Amino acid sequence: MISNGRILRRLAVFDFDHTICELNTDVVVRDLLDQSLITPEIKSIVRSCGWIPYMQRIFRLLHQSGICKLDILSAIRSIPEVAGMKTCIAEMAKNNFHIIIVSDSNSEFIKVWSDFNEIGQYIHTTFTNPAKFNGNGALEVHPFHHQTECSLSSRNLCKGKIVDDFLDNQSVVANTEYEQIFYIGDGRNDVCPMLRLKDNGFACPREGYACYDALSNAIKQRSTSYEAKILKWTNGFHLMSLIWKEL
Repeated sequence: MISNGRILRRLAVFDFDHTICELNTDVVVRDLLDQSLITPEIKSIVRSCGWIPYMQRIFRLLHQSGICKLDILSAIRSIPEVAGMKTCIAEMAKNNFHIIIVSDSNSEFIKVWSDFNEIGQYIHTTFTNPAKFNGNGALEVHPFHHQTECSLSSRNLCKGKIVDDFLDNQSVVANTEYEQIFYIGDGRNDVCPMLRLKDNGFACPREGYACYDALSNAIKQRSTSYEAKILKWTNGFHLMSLIWKEL
């Protein structure tokens, strides 16, 4: 649709783990290890340095333990979808949605799972921690960025900033505006982008996960009213029915 020379579309922003795929990709791969190898020292890396340095150590252990690239990719492909989510994404793509993924997983896991499940064709852009298998077959992962401005987000990934930058870029470079924005997630790190939504926005936290309560508490602490509408969902089919009522 064109309005005043601008392209008008809808935007769906998805988290990945527990939102598109049913499990946490990092945890699934970590659990390929003999858990006795994950010493207290290694576990302490999460607190001292963050999740990405911790997972980099885990990937090194996997390689040292003889768990190869094919084992890792097979584990990722085996993760089931959140029921109905592939259908939901496909239907969105047919109905003037741009679909982007903003995730604290990594580029290798998301691409492998999305292509295997035939949704990669519908994804406009993915924002996540870059990863690749090196020449020795070990997986390497790096932070998406380094940020200290947002206390709601991890140091390596502020989802709110990513979405804001995407919207600015689409406006300037692609001459595109979004008449409706749906943000779909499950975790505490999805609260930041949800809080930035305006009156054309829809915060979609998954029922039974941390995001809904964290978002509710954050809204109560705001000095101004929350303009976006909250749509709490259970699976992809339910999410699709909620969103279609708002179109």
